[in-house]
Amino acid sequence: MHDRHENPTEQWVNDQIHLASRPNYGRRWMKPSETEELHHRMRDEFLYEHEVEAHGWMAYEEEMRRRTREREEEKNRLIQNEVRRIQARVRQRRDSERHIIAEERRREAEKAKEKVMRERARLERAIIDAWNVYELRWVALSAAYDGIVLKFRDIPWPLLTPPLTPSEITPEGIGAFILSTAHSPEQSPKERIRAALLRWHPDRFSRVLGRVRESERNAVEEGVGIVVRCLNDLLTKDNKASQVVSTVSHQNVALRSTHTQSITD
Repeated sequence: MHDRHENPTEQWVNDQIHLASRPNYGRRWMKPSETEELHHRMRDEFLYEHEVEAHGWMAYEEEMRRRTREREEEKNRLIQNEVRRIQARVRQRRDSERHIIAEERRREAEKAKEKVMRERARLERAIIDAWNVYELRWVALSAAYDGIVLKFRDIPWPLLTPPLTPSEITPEGIGAFILSTAHSPEQSPKERIRAALLRWHPDRFSRVLGRVRESERNAVEEGVGIVVRCLNDLLTKDNKASQVVSTVSHQNVALRSTHTQSITD
């Protein structure tokens, strides 16, 4: 009979010992000491095999966990790589869009710059042409004989666009025309203004005014007055600017002299 309190392992070991201790084909009964030794040996072998099997299962489970962990790591690595590729494509597309926008802006800026330069060149050519016409008309006006009757439009007004009435003669237009850098580079602003004042001086212009048609004489006289006042204003501004420059220059010289004196002392 088996002890009810024996565990399955001990029960199996005892059964094997009991079978091994019975006489079989003439074998003798085992002595108690031999039975005890066999009992210990078989139990140790069983425990060893159980331990080996347990270690095998533990190793197998550890291997399964390792493989699962590696699969998860590989999965995460692939996901991270895909995320990085997507981010790289997004950055590349964003950079490409920025480059396209920057290039478009650059081209627009270049076009705007070229347009400004073309407009400036066109304006300069127009001013040069207008100035040459202005000078030629003065030469023709001075050479014309006294019998020719002049009209308002025959007067070489100092403007880029010839005026049709005195109201179109403005200080801004006269200043832009007389002081433009597109013509007369050999003359300073002051020299240009003085030369124009001599030409438009009422005493000198009276000879021309006497040849103007009676019906338009008042308009011409009004226009001449506007031109002269504008030229006088331009001369006054130029003189003030020259005085400021001169004053600043003298102050700078005085400061340098004082500084040099203090170093000497």
